Amino acid sequence: MKTTRIKLIAALVLLAPAPLLAIPAWSRSEATACSTCHATPTWQLTNVGLDFIRNGHRADPSKFNAKIQTWDNYFSLIWKGRFFNDRLDDAKTGNANTQRPSTNFEQHSFSLYTGGALYNRFSYFTELYLSENTGSTSGANVVQGDASRKKLAEAFIQYNHPLPDSQFVAVRAGEILPSILHTFGVGARSAEQRAVVLNEALAGNSNTYRPFSRQQGIDVQYNAKHFEVAAGLLNGSDTSTTNSIDADSHKDWFVSGLYTVDEQASGVGVIHYNGQFSNYTTKQDFSTALLYRNDFYRTGLLGRFIRDKWRLVGTYFMGEETVNATKAKAKNKGYYGLMDYNFTDSFGVFARYDFLDPNTSLGRNESKMILVGLNGLLYSSMKSGARWQIEYSVKDTYLGGTLTTAGTTKYSDQRLFAQVTWGF
Repeated sequence: MKTTRIKLIAALVLLAPAPLLAIPAWSRSEATACSTCHATPTWQLTNVGLDFIRNGHRADPSKFNAKIQTWDNYFSLIWKGRFFNDRLDDAKTGNANTQRPSTNFEQHSFSLYTGGALYNRFSYFTELYLSENTGSTSGANVVQGDASRKKLAEAFIQYNHPLPDSQFVAVRAGEILPSILHTFGVGARSAEQRAVVLNEALAGNSNTYRPFSRQQGIDVQYNAKHFEVAAGLLNGSDTSTTNSIDADSHKDWFVSGLYTVDEQASGVGVIHYNGQFSNYTTKQDFSTALLYRNDFYRTGLLGRFIRDKWRLVGTYFMGEETVNATKAKAKNKGYYGLMDYNFTDSFGVFARYDFLDPNTSLGRNESKMILVGLNGLLYSSMKSGARWQIEYSVKDTYLGGTLTTAGTTKYSDQRLFAQVTWGF
């Protein structure tokens, strides 16, 4: 890692699964602006920001400045408010669709982000939602009484072991996500709505794994100047249940690699995730009969081309699921492609196309989405900041289209979405 790059590190990096404005606490600790780590306002990470992430939310992977270890350099509060308007396909009928409110305001979340260097080689990161709206109305599906939940989204301790020529090995333990996925659409990104292939489980599948899933476990990453390779061992729990512990003894594993081709961090990568999900008579209840074990995998190819004002980024995933007790298999695939452009430091645009097919041997079960948007900064300082964004999307799905069943009627649903994110 170049010394000049280290000096430029801005701690406004997002290693969280939402596209917030960067975390002001780290900006305060490094006394620098958001744009050092993020190409504002579309928010993709710069080469400096990417270094900051893999160092463990710190400027240098093995040194720290004790003088900046004050509480306000380690803690930030983030608030998100939303407005959305949904227009469902006219072919959808029944009270659940025709009486569903089309327009809503939403106080989406209030969360705490904390992290940074603890000592020469140790650091940490935690994202804690003090309140997150579940999207429930005042009907029977309200959960936790107030239609919101509290959750520990991500939390880990990191140890960096230095090697010659500015290389190092990083070990993380806790609730983690493969770091390569943070930089390819899960963490800092242009759009609030994550790509379908990253964020949605396969329709009709009891296994809720998706690449976005955060799991409890440990991983090791070797970092060099132009490449990084990682491997991890994880519980592989039911990802639809926040912070759940796995219901069987099998451990999932992943490996990944990323090679950067220029100083702006354009590059290509690959990730392979291998898992097992046990289907009990009652989901996740190991005291009930085991119906079958779903041995599954996902392999993803990832690429990005980054320049000062714009970037192209995309992923292509392929995988396989065990769908029943006879060990029948179903192959799946999905991808997304995104382009964003910053006209100024406070105004940018983006567009993305998404595709997900839960079973390539069946027709009329795919999901497709086209999304376009604008985003910008209301203001930004080393103390606080606010970011706005507006998105419009059209998503195509098929009635009854799942992992094991071909669908019938095609639906096209539209959404107009706006969000303001404020951080201190």
